[in-house]
Amino acid sequence: MNLIELHILQSFPVTCLNRDDVGAPKSAVFGGSQRARVSSQCWKRAIRDTVKKDENKYFEGQRGHFLAEQLETALVNNEMPAETATEISRKIIDLLGKTNKKIKEMHKSEVALFFSPGEIKSIAHAVMEEYKENGKVDVKKGQVGKMIKAALPHDLADIAIFGRMVASDHTLMVEGAGLFSHALSTHSVSNEIDFFSAVDETKHESDEGAGHIGTLEFNSACYYRYVGLNLDMLKDEAHLAHFSAEERAEVIKSFLKAAVLAVPEARKNSMFGHNPPEYILGLRRTSQPLSLVNAFEKPVRSKGGQGYVQESIEKLKANHKKLNELYNLANQDDVLTELPPENLETMLLRLVPGE
Repeated sequence: MNLIELHILQSFPVTCLNRDDVGAPKSAVFGGSQRARVSSQCWKRAIRDTVKKDENKYFEGQRGHFLAEQLETALVNNEMPAETATEISRKIIDLLGKTNKKIKEMHKSEVALFFSPGEIKSIAHAVMEEYKENGKVDVKKGQVGKMIKAALPHDLADIAIFGRMVASDHTLMVEGAGLFSHALSTHSVSNEIDFFSAVDETKHESDEGAGHIGTLEFNSACYYRYVGLNLDMLKDEAHLAHFSAEERAEVIKSFLKAAVLAVPEARKNSMFGHNPPEYILGLRRTSQPLSLVNAFEKPVRSKGGQGYVQESIEKLKANHKKLNELYNLANQDDVLTELPPENLETMLLRLVPGE
């Protein structure tokens, strides 16, 4: 397997990057101690949002319950009568994600579906061809994926990397070429509680006390997280084989840049956790994916008040060296790059392969 891997160490002060069901920062027990955690799903969403903000034409996928509206619009734009477009789009979405019958004014699927605008247009075009030929449309399970593959849209790089699950139609299933770990703190972490009060600026002088009081939880942590990309899978027929080598290189670079810079946005203004990584070990190699999280199975301790980052960097490097020697993982053609001393642009240039 040809891989690009990023082993990232990222330190955050007072933050709540990923909340659980009671609003507290997520956590996990690892190596017998409590760690701060950010779920892979949370960071994947942040990566998708970041690459979209750069207006990258290859990353246009949308996940949601109202894709029938987009399909209906695409059919109408292809000169299908509005009433017919409503009926057909509802039938197709019902086939893929089960229409929510409780919502009468608009068709909403019970499950969130992940499609790109180009895929929606491809479906609409294929449906319109059948409508013009037969005067009706009878889409069956297994046909929608074929409609998309026949058109080969160019705006679905995020679907190729992050994957798509459609239980009702396996022709639409896409295994993601990206690999993501949950982010775990390299050291033990206990959540803390912030008591806050808000002043009521409109109350009478005789009315004492705060206008509102409350509590919220936060923590502070240096995280290890892993992001990988299966290059062989990315360029196969089920993913981006229809992209040129130059287009795939642009996709890879955009994805890796977003993976480095993206930060989950929970309490983004009140706690401002916009901290880029302190250290990245970047690898391009031929082997199986490899996490270095066991470098921190024994939690890092701050030596002499020097913090966690430097000790975490040293442990990460030592673990990588040990595994390379134990399992003979290093190959002559491997690429290894570190940030620092290299900057992000140089790292990306070294990691993104020329085909």
